[in-house]
Amino acid sequence: RSGRVPSRSPLDSPEAGDDSGSEELTPMMAAGGGAAPSPPPRTPARPPRPPTGGGGYPAGLGMSRSSGGYPDGAGSTVVDKSPRHKAASPSGHRRHRSSSNSKGLSSSTPALTDSSPRRRKASASPAPAFCESSFAPEGTWEEVAEAVLARLQELASNKEQRRDNPDLMAEMCGRIWDLAADIQVSQSSRSSHFAGKLLKEVMGFMDLKDMKDPRFLFTLSRSALALLRTEGSTAGFQTSGVQQAYLNISQGLFKYSQKDEHDADFLGEHLIEPLLEVLDSDAPECASNDLRVYVAGILKNISHNEENQRVLAERGAVTTLFKLLRGEQLSGNSKEAQLLIQATAALRNFAGKRPEDFLREDRLDTVTRVMALFPSNVELLTNVSRIFAKLTLNGPACEAFARNGTHLRQIAKTLSANSDSTPLTLRLAFVLGNLTEFSDRLRVIFAFDCEGTALAPQLLGKYWQKERQLARIERDQAAQGIKEIDEVLVKLVRLIANIAISATAGSTLASSSAVVDPLLDMLGAKKIMESEELVLNVVSAVTNLLFYDEPSNLLFQEDNKQLLCRLFRPLLQESLNVEALVETARALGNLSRHSDARKCMSGLRIDERLVILLDHEDRDLVFPVCGALVNLAADPECTGRLMTATPIVRKLAELLNDAPPDDPGLRLVSVKVLTNLSLDTSVRWSAVDVQAVRTVLLRIPSDCEEVAAELEEDEQATAEMQQLLELARRLLQRLPVVEPGEGEGSGEAEVKLLSRSAAVSSGVGPAAGAASAATAAGGVGGEACARPPTSSPVRPPTAKELAPKDMPKVKDKSSSKGLDGAEVACKSEGCSRRFASEAKMLAHFERRHDQS
Repeated sequence: RSGRVPSRSPLDSPEAGDDSGSEELTPMMAAGGGAAPSPPPRTPARPPRPPTGGGGYPAGLGMSRSSGGYPDGAGSTVVDKSPRHKAASPSGHRRHRSSSNSKGLSSSTPALTDSSPRRRKASASPAPAFCESSFAPEGTWEEVAEAVLARLQELASNKEQRRDNPDLMAEMCGRIWDLAADIQVSQSSRSSHFAGKLLKEVMGFMDLKDMKDPRFLFTLSRSALALLRTEGSTAGFQTSGVQQAYLNISQGLFKYSQKDEHDADFLGEHLIEPLLEVLDSDAPECASNDLRVYVAGILKNISHNEENQRVLAERGAVTTLFKLLRGEQLSGNSKEAQLLIQATAALRNFAGKRPEDFLREDRLDTVTRVMALFPSNVELLTNVSRIFAKLTLNGPACEAFARNGTHLRQIAKTLSANSDSTPLTLRLAFVLGNLTEFSDRLRVIFAFDCEGTALAPQLLGKYWQKERQLARIERDQAAQGIKEIDEVLVKLVRLIANIAISATAGSTLASSSAVVDPLLDMLGAKKIMESEELVLNVVSAVTNLLFYDEPSNLLFQEDNKQLLCRLFRPLLQESLNVEALVETARALGNLSRHSDARKCMSGLRIDERLVILLDHEDRDLVFPVCGALVNLAADPECTGRLMTATPIVRKLAELLNDAPPDDPGLRLVSVKVLTNLSLDTSVRWSAVDVQAVRTVLLRIPSDCEEVAAELEEDEQATAEMQQLLELARRLLQRLPVVEPGEGEGSGEAEVKLLSRSAAVSSGVGPAAGAASAATAAGGVGGEACARPPTSSPVRPPTAKELAPKDMPKVKDKSSSKGLDGAEVACKSEGCSRRFASEAKMLAHFERRHDQS
């Protein structure tokens, strides 16, 4: 259970019960000489006549108990932070009884009990005549009720009977509920008169230590709540006493709400509805802040159970809890915070599965107002941040945040003011990451209106320094601290990656050493096997920043480009971590736009590793790998190595053959690599490779015709298909026809590709043909190409846990399919990632989405 348990008053009461009767009772004389008292009669005695004088509670009821109520100072420190802690145990000492003592209900205020002393039963006394294990009184309703009342009085004064007859005690609890239910239904003057008498006996019964067993407490609490809501049951009683009765009930129930095994008891005993009624009531007896703290705490605890949560939601629990947050008299004091901590902790349980309940009326405004009213209450702010974290995983909720920038500004202000709180920073960074991922407008608002381009780097540097300080301590001592800091760094890096999608903010971040230096340090210091999520997010952020090919971009400084190549190389060896391979391939796609970076990649043999990855079954990996190879293949200094040191042409031919016809994007980028390779006429291709490529290219027109109708409504896929057809036609013109048998045997026969002048004979002008091929291929390097490596560099922030809906993506429509045409969508709402198998999707979900 999340959240700290509120302080609860010890229920330290004597064993003996209290007499029932009218509002004021005359005391009974104690038996003398130690003689055993006479057994009570079989028929209930007529209630004694009340003494003359004022009504209401007996005078003794106003006496407080030293161990009752909240401990000194506890009334202002009832907070919630940790999971269901065990409640404080009752005081170990017990007050001595005297004829002047008030039994009370563990409170410093009057209670629903009387102060009449009771004759204690001597051990030698015979058992009463009706002490059998089963209790079944007969007669009119009044007679049965009086018999039950008398029986309760007897059991309250005899601990041995209660201890030796647990089944009888359970039966008596059932009898009490039957009477309470009858009284609640009839609402007659007769039943109302008896309701007050029964209520006092029930409250006294509940105060006995051995009756706090959950077998009895839940039924007794249900009965007491029903009696308290019965009209006339508390007539003439002081409001403070009724308040204390409610408080005692809630304290007892709160204790058991802290334990998971009792969640079903609250539903089975139908306690949810009366508790909600108490919390929603404006009656004076239910207006106590302490009472509401406990009831809200109960709802927080039991709403972790899915069935309880469903029933609570159907009964309007979210509306009731928001009513507490909307109080017009909220001023931001600590006593109000106690209640709001419990209420927001309960609301958090509903935010994940019922986000629509938080979007009604002005409820988001209400939660944001709470943040503004309590700017330094970290516990309350953390609860609010957990609500926002759940909500911002939902598309409609993000749209609601986007409509009003006030929410984002308050979140940023809260984060800036409480940056030393690791749990709060973690959650608020996660919320900001979700929001900046969703909307470009929110990226701009956060980056500039909230000074996010300064705040995010500041926090990144601060927490990275904390991590480095902990890393210098012995590993065992600092392990937990490093783990917590790493989680914060993951969210901050993701936030920076998402802000970088905005062109204006991205350029600013890329030119900031406060951003670039920590990212490069993390990439060098952290290992993928130990800090997988952090490394993946760092690579993704670097990918986004590399998109901005400007002189001010610090990542494109010569030393940093070489450093990135060296840092990316070991990541390409992580064959078991597909996401690491995907992120690294995307980063290399942007980095390889620079000739010195391509040269460094060849020197480190990164190009060989990229060719090996063409055999991978994951379409989301193969696509960015081809993107990086497009750039390398367009550079004459890299083409020779690719053709002599790797089987790149054969692997591309196999890829074209395996790619499904309805995936024109993957086929197109493969043909782009082949086209760029073909521009270097000094390099010979093997006859076998030429024939394999020609076979696949000749099949492309028929494949495109086959899926044209299916893709006609997809403008992007249609455009890619047209470009694929044109580029395949041009490439076919450059590949000579291989005679049957040529290249067989040794497999070493090579053919020279047709030169550009030769291509002219096929009707393609040399300049236009060369320029068109290079441009269509997105080639880079060499004089034949006049534009960047791809029509759109690898841009999307892959650190995001949910894909935005308003930005261009490297992964086009066809990127949702595996090489075999299968597709499995991520089960997280709003995520655009798709995988070739269920197992891959689940592995991705656990890494990216399965967190609170």
